[in-house]
Amino acid sequence: MQGNDAPAPAGIVLAAGLGTRMGAFKQLLPLGDRRLVEVVVDQLCGRLGRVVVVVGHRAEEVIRVLGDRPVQCAFNPDYRLGMSTSVQCGIRSAGPAAAYLICLGDQPCLAGLLDPLFSGAAKSSKGICIPTFQGRRGHPLLIHRRYAEEIMSLTPDQGLNTVTRAHPHDTLEVPVEESGALEDLDTPADYQQVLHRYRGEGHG
Repeated sequence: MQGNDAPAPAGIVLAAGLGTRMGAFKQLLPLGDRRLVEVVVDQLCGRLGRVVVVVGHRAEEVIRVLGDRPVQCAFNPDYRLGMSTSVQCGIRSAGPAAAYLICLGDQPCLAGLLDPLFSGAAKSSKGICIPTFQGRRGHPLLIHRRYAEEIMSLTPDQGLNTVTRAHPHDTLEVPVEESGALEDLDTPADYQQVLHRYRGEGHG
């Protein structure tokens, strides 16, 4: 992905899931004066040439919350079958792009991760870039378009790591200082922790 003049990747936000472990529809959980999905999307708008938000469960509510933001919402009818179907839906909807930035819809702390990830990718020829915090791999994932066909061939029971683990020599780990690389909201305790930190940073 070398080259500072490379076009911005297309962003894909995975916001289709049921969130059963949370016990609530986490995409619409309040975070400050916005909803979780708004916080995620707002960090990408203006940074990327295109942002696709993949919706599924309670799709109309998510679309309504996002309002007139410059994003494309894509409905994944197979969202109950697994996350890989949402990644495929996002790539299909985004169309051709130099690369795809695949983001979790429940990962609110993206802003401090984008610059290191994009900078690392610009200096490297590797096609898969993954942020790491204290040696642990996290999200979002930046993946070159040459892997699009391989991703599209995944079966619903295969995760995206089926692709990333198959190409260790084409993978760049980008160390980041933000613990948000490992942060997503799966349980009520996760939500309370992020909510506490968000308020502590003065977001309301």
